[in-house]
Amino acid sequence: MTEKNTNYDSPWKEIIEDYFPQFLEFFFYEAYVEIAENPFGLVVMAHLKTKATSQNPESRLQWKLRLVRSLFTRGYSREQIIGLFRFIDWIMFLPQELANSFQVELRNDGEVNRMRYVTSIERLAKEEGVIENARESVVENLLTRFEEVPTQVVEAINKIDDVTVLKSLLRRAILVSSIAEFEQDLGSC
Repeated sequence: MTEKNTNYDSPWKEIIEDYFPQFLEFFFYEAYVEIAENPFGLVVMAHLKTKATSQNPESRLQWKLRLVRSLFTRGYSREQIIGLFRFIDWIMFLPQELANSFQVELRNDGEVNRMRYVTSIERLAKEEGVIENARESVVENLLTRFEEVPTQVVEAINKIDDVTVLKSLLRRAILVSSIAEFEQDLGSC
């Protein structure tokens, strides 16, 4: 018992020694997150700053600009930049007037030139949507005309990525007299 009394501070010393780095990380968490190279740090920072600026949209605008600008200095891949930009843009919602200011600031900084590929990614997504719609139109027309479309025909249509070919197949789906005739046309694509 006397040993317990003399070592009263021992558990504190042990826990401090064991967890001091985590304590410092917790205590200085915001600064740590801001300088971290890990993309998750940027996500956490965006969340923290969104909460901290809930009543101050001007401050949120400044933090949003700061975080977006930092995307280009951290050595992230193109995909990471796009994903993180979309997340920051989504979570750090700004009133329309400040959203316009955000765009103007980025343009003035030249960041838009660095983010040009965001629009190209969105263009690719639009093209994928066009392709998907064209596929669906071909299948819908066949279903309307023949009430049933064999699974292998649908699978073959879904493998086509060329909009021009799909448009041609859409015309054929309207004009053919049977599903067998369409399958022959599909085989020649």
